[in-house]
Amino acid sequence: MIISASRRCDIPKYGKKWFLDALEQEYVNVTNPFNRNQIKKVSLKNEDVDLFVFWTKDCSDFTDVLGYLKSKGMKFLIQYTINGYPSDIEPRTGDINKIIDNFNSINSQYPGSVLWRYDPVILTDSLDLKYHSEKFSYIFQKIKQSTTRCYTSFFDEYRKNKKFITAHNVNINDFSKYENVLGEFDNIVNGSDVKLIVCSEPVNYISYKNVIKGACIDKDYINEVMALDIQGRRDSGQRKFCYCVKSTDIGAYNQCKTGCKYCYACNN
Repeated sequence: MIISASRRCDIPKYGKKWFLDALEQEYVNVTNPFNRNQIKKVSLKNEDVDLFVFWTKDCSDFTDVLGYLKSKGMKFLIQYTINGYPSDIEPRTGDINKIIDNFNSINSQYPGSVLWRYDPVILTDSLDLKYHSEKFSYIFQKIKQSTTRCYTSFFDEYRKNKKFITAHNVNINDFSKYENVLGEFDNIVNGSDVKLIVCSEPVNYISYKNVIKGACIDKDYINEVMALDIQGRRDSGQRKFCYCVKSTDIGAYNQCKTGCKYCYACNN
């Protein structure tokens, strides 16, 4: 079983104690976000968990937990978002350079276990092609030796971010503008070992040199790098163009305190 921790909230940044308590009791009760009366007991026993996949914007205070998991023979993969949006959009993300240092430090200790997300790409009057090219390039130059993948996706409309769309005049109609951004990213990573993976978007892969078809929870990558033998099927509960293998999410919505105005999981 793969445990996703979590697409719904930033457990490494805000749920460290909760997660350690859950590990100690060897299970966690997860409430179905669409049916509050449905509660599922999920085992966290070593023999039941093949891999933890953590999703975070700041893993700085979680490194001791990674060491603990390693000592117990429990494997993990980190989807680490670093995009450096302005504070009016991401109020409590933290200093980008300290986060980059943390990213590089984790990779030096656990090679292959941390993957970069520049996600989502938001296009507005001020967050334009030039902005994203410069920001992406800045981060890439500092972490390109620490990862072989960069996951990116285009901004999507959800019920919880509709006010953000209106307030910032976010482009949600012209897909070609997002493809232009991806083309710039493609040029920036060209010649490096980093490949771009576009999350849940209908991309024409042959139009790019360094964009490959993959998944955030990619069983081929996991089996190769983590020496596992994951044989699960595609997770049917995800979006149409998502190719992630099935996992069990143990998080909850409206728990993250980072306050990203574009978030699909919190009422920000």
